[in-house]
Amino acid sequence: KGTTLRLVLIRHGQTDSNLSGALDTAWPGRPLNATGREQATALVDKYHQLVGAAPQRLASSFILRARQTAEPLAQEFGLPVQVDPDLREVRAGLLEMSMTQQDTREYLYTAIDWGTGNLDRRMPGAETGAQTLARFDRGIARLCAGLEDNPQATVVVIIHGAIMRVWGANRIEGLTLDLLSQFPCLNCSLTMATGSPTAGWKAELWSDRKLEDWPVVPGAQPRTSKEAREQLEAVLFS
Repeated sequence: KGTTLRLVLIRHGQTDSNLSGALDTAWPGRPLNATGREQATALVDKYHQLVGAAPQRLASSFILRARQTAEPLAQEFGLPVQVDPDLREVRAGLLEMSMTQQDTREYLYTAIDWGTGNLDRRMPGAETGAQTLARFDRGIARLCAGLEDNPQATVVVIIHGAIMRVWGANRIEGLTLDLLSQFPCLNCSLTMATGSPTAGWKAELWSDRKLEDWPVVPGAQPRTSKEAREQLEAVLFS
C-alpha cells in the first residue's frame, strides 16, 4: 500500500498574458500583475480554509509568476521554495506568445488530445505529451521523495493552467476530460488530490470546488483559460 500524501496543486496568480490570452510559456515569462499579487496574498487565507494542515514541502515551477505566487505561502509557513524546471508549463514552442485564435486553439486541442491518451502528438516545436508528462512526473516524485515515513504529509506546488489539465487528466483519478476541458483552473485556485507517486492520486478538489459542484455538460466545447475567465466575469458582473 502506497503512502497517502495530500498533494495541493495551485495555479499561479494573474499576469497580463492571462488577460490577453498570449501563449506565454517560456522563461522567465510575464510577472504577476496587480491583481495577481493580490491573489497571491489572499492565497494564504484560502489555503487555511480549504487545506488547513501546514505543508511539509513547497515547490514551484521556475517560471517567474509561479515563484512570485509561492512567496506569501513560503513566508506564512517558514518554508523554502523548491524551484524545479520540470514543473514548468506545457511549452508552446513555435506558438510562443501568439494570441491568434488558430494558435491558441492548436495549443488547447493538443493538450486535450494528450488528455485522451494520444501522447505521441507533439506541440509544434516543443515536447510530445509523453515527454511533458515524464518531466512533470519527475518533479512531483522529487517533491514527494522521503515522505514515506510521514503518511499524512501535505505537499504544495505552484504551477500552470495547461499542465494542470494535462497531468490531471492522465494522473488524477476523478478528473474527467469533460471537467478539465470545460473548466480550466482559475488563477490562484487550489486543486487537491490524495495518494502518492507510486499508488496514484485521487481528486478531492478542482479549482477550489468539489468535483460534483461543477456544472459539466458531457461533450461540450472545450474552453481556453481566457474564455473561462471572461465567461465567469460576465456572470458575476452582469
